Parts: sequence; C-alpha cells; structure tokens
Amino acid sequence: MNNAFLTCYSIDVIYNNLNDIAQQWENESNTKVKKMKFQSAPYEILKHSILSQPRMMGTEGEKETTRFLLDFLRKMQLNPFTEEISWSTGMVTGRKFLYAMLALFVLLFNWVLRLVQPLDGYVGIFLPLVAIIFIVFFLKSLMDGKMTFFGKASSGQNVLCEIEPQHKKEDNTILYLTAHSDSISSTMPRASTKIMIAMVILFLLILLLTLADATLNLVSYFNSGVSVIGAIATLNLLVLVLTLIDIMLISISLFVQRVNNSPGACDNGSGSAILLSLAAYFQRNPTNNIHLKYIWFTAEEWGLYGSREYITMHKEDIVTNKDRSYIINVDMVGSELAYVEKAGFIKKKTFNEKLNTVIAKTAEENHIEARSYNTMLGNNSDHAPFKKQKVEAAFFLSNKDTKFIHSPQDTLDKVKPEKLDDAVALIIKVIQKLDRGD
Repeated sequence: MNNAFLTCYSIDVIYNNLNDIAQQWENESNTKVKKMKFQSAPYEILKHSILSQPRMMGTEGEKETTRFLLDFLRKMQLNPFTEEISWSTGMVTGRKFLYAMLALFVLLFNWVLRLVQPLDGYVGIFLPLVAIIFIVFFLKSLMDGKMTFFGKASSGQNVLCEIEPQHKKEDNTILYLTAHSDSISSTMPRASTKIMIAMVILFLLILLLTLADATLNLVSYFNSGVSVIGAIATLNLLVLVLTLIDIMLISISLFVQRVNNSPGACDNGSGSAILLSLAAYFQRNPTNNIHLKYIWFTAEEWGLYGSREYITMHKEDIVTNKDRSYIINVDMVGSELAYVEKAGFIKKKTFNEKLNTVIAKTAEENHIEARSYNTMLGNNSDHAPFKKQKVEAAFFLSNKDTKFIHSPQDTLDKVKPEKLDDAVALIIKVIQKLDRGD
C-alpha cells in the first residue's frame, strides 16, 4: 500500500467522521457546547495521518504533511493555499557560535585576572562590558533573522485558509488560529534546555565575579593600606571553578544534533489536528463578525521561520489591523490542556490583556479543565512574531509534556483524546464569546 493511497484513505476516514461531527455541532445550540457523539475527532485526525509521524522540515515527511493539510481542507470545501518561505539553519548554527563565544569570554576573564596590576583591574572591567555588548548585539541580530549566512539555505510552505464572517465589514475582528506542522528531534531532548539555562546563569555569575575581582584589584593597587589579597585569591579560584563547569556545559551544548526520528504526535501534530477540527466546524458554522485566518506554519522548530516569513510578507496589513486582531497559537495539547498566564526570565509579565480572561471564564462556564501556568520562555513559538507587532496572543502548550518532546518518545499514546476534544470545544466557545463581544 503506497503513501498516496494511505493518505487518501486517511483523509476519507477522517472526512467521514468529521461530516457526522459537523452535522451534530450544526444542530446544537450556539450558547452551550454539549457532549458530542464523536468526541475524538481531532485525535482521529492525528491517529490516521502523517501528523503522528516524523516530518522534519526539508524531508519527504514535511512534503507529505503539506499535501495532507491541503487535501483535508479541500475535502472540507474550504479553499486552502500555500505561501512559499525561504529560511536557513542560521538560527541553530548561530546559537552554537554564540555558545563558543561564551566559552572564549570566560577563558579570557580568567586570563585577565592574572595580569599584573593595575592592568588586571582595567581590562577586567573593560572586557566584561565588551562581552555584554557583543552578546546583546549578536543575540538581537540572531533573533531578528539577520544571521542567516551562518546556515544552509532552504525553502518550504505555510498552509493557509480563511473563513470570512457572515456580516462582512471593513472593521471586522481578525483572529489568527495557528499551529506548526513540522516536528524535530534532538540528541539530548530532556537535558538541552536545562543545560542552556544553567550555562547562561553560570556565564553571568562569572562575569559579575570578574567585575568584582577587577574592582578589588584596582582598590588594592591604589590603596595599599587596604588588604584584599585574600578576597582576590578567593574570587580567582571561584571564577576558575565556575569556568570549568561552564566550559563543560557549553561543550555538551555544541554537540547537540537535530534529527528526524520524533513522531511529533504532541509537538505539534496535536495542534495541527485541533486547527483542522476548528476549520471543519466554522466552515459550517461561520462567525458573524470575526474573520478567521488559519495558518499551519512550517520550520517552527528551526527558528520560527514560517511565522517570521509570514509577518514579513503581510506586515503592513498586520500592523494596520493590530488593534482589532488576536492570535490563538496551539503549540501542543497532550496529557493536559494548558496555556501560558505569565512569562518572563526575571520579572514575569501577564501574557495578554484580554484573551486569558476569556479563556479562563469560558473554561469555568463549560466545566473544561484548562490549566494556566507561568514560564520563563513564553515567546518560543509562532505567536512571538505577532506579539512583536503588538497583536494580542494566547499560547496553548502542554507544559507537563515537554519532557519527552523532540525525541522518539513523542508518540500517539502520550496524547489524550479527551484533551484534544476539550481544546476544540474551549476554543469554539472562546471564539463565540469574542464574536458576541462578551
């Protein structure tokens, strides 16, 4: 049985199920989500399609995913289309270059502190400042996509479709519903994020200790009456020990590889399947006042390239309409339905002004379990480029499942069908609230 036949068979199975579901939804009240006969619709999509198989950007799986999404949406009598994007592995390669520079700087800190006075003091203050300026500049350039020359050029496709409201006006609310269609694996999925955070914290600590050590060296040089030799020796030893640990962590990070052996059922087959279910529902039950834009982004795992390119291509329209636009990004739903409440590395800020309030109230009213949580990394998915343009965003991500994503363990059995059903029901009701202006 070849891949083309399997794909067609999968779409027909899912289509038949969703036809029944959509008909049932159509007959139900718009003010109350009732128990549905077929509650596992998004799970069936996930189970019977490429969305629960490896599909890393640039592989045959990624091409089959694009074909599947287009065929499915056409079956739903929508008019999907694709937009070509270009990208490179510059984000990944550039990040490793940055790690190497961190290693070089901490080694230089140790060398500087062993120079003769007062050179150790002057250079010991100057070098950390240079390091901070370099890292901030390089990181900003990397995040802005200006370091593409570091990587290998490639191309891909975002899949899109739109459902216009019944009452078309120039000032209709715009709601982007997004997920990413690609998957990826890492040779160290569980440890890599923790190692990265520890590595950065150690670097900052070494930098601060270097500044303190350099300051004491200058105090000792210009005021011989102050005895700080013991403190300087202690700081020198502490900087050396922390440097050895940091170098070890950096070395491990440099050898992390990205491969194509993750089924990606949770991250992010689940989100893609949820969006397909939502598209099927609203195709038959269009909103009155909200223009729905569905986007399945590609190359998210390599640096949000699909969403970044979309912003570049549509920036004028997005900026013009940002005050009447929202984005709901379903990154993944697995053993839980959860969304980010606050995010920030040092001081955590409320993720949005309105959407989370609507989500929490809707979940409570409909007895849907949806957990809100706080995180350090709130902009590591496709909503981030939209937030940068001041579009209010909601971010669904099953935080408890991140321990096995980007690995062969991200399999279908990790995804609970009832959680996908809850996500579809919750988002439908949230959209209906927004549509009514509640």
